[in-house]
Amino acid sequence: MINLPRLIVLALTLFTVLSGCSLFGNNEPEYLDSIEADILKIPEGLDDPRGDRQVIISVPEMRMPAGDELEPRPPRVVSTAGKQDTNAHMAWSAEGVYLMVKDSPESVARRLRYAIDHSGMTMLSRDDETGAHKFHYSQVKTNEQEGFFSRMAFWRSDPFDYSGTFMTNIEADGQNARVYLLFGNGEPVDTTGAEHILGIFMERLG
Repeated sequence: MINLPRLIVLALTLFTVLSGCSLFGNNEPEYLDSIEADILKIPEGLDDPRGDRQVIISVPEMRMPAGDELEPRPPRVVSTAGKQDTNAHMAWSAEGVYLMVKDSPESVARRLRYAIDHSGMTMLSRDDETGAHKFHYSQVKTNEQEGFFSRMAFWRSDPFDYSGTFMTNIEADGQNARVYLLFGNGEPVDTTGAEHILGIFMERLG
């Protein structure tokens, strides 16, 4: 005996499946029925649209590392704790490391001359008005000069020698003065070398 309700359900299911295949499988994509429109007409007095220009995406070239940035040594840590209570402290800017002195540039120029003369350096030329003192520094290696981290620097076979000819450059910073260090030819000194020699001045001017 045929179960009529079951037969009706089976017929409806089969009809739905076949209709679905026809609905989704035989229909063509919508873009195939599209038609080409007429050329856009631009009213008088207006410019034609320019949509054929290429969009150029450019990435600025990255600056390559140079100088002491290529050295695989860890950076030197300079303590600035309590700098509000000191007369001179180390600071950093876009131009590099400098010595900030709480004094007028004219006074700092004179004090720098004294510091150079009394720090074992050789004064080559001086300018007490601008502070552009040129001097030669010869580093003397002693056990007292080597700090804890310097003595533990097993990755470095020979201690670095900061000896050379340098110049000071003083710039006003409000009522204070910034002391930058340059090589004898006027080029800026790398960070570690500037910190080493400016650190000597900081002890004298602080």
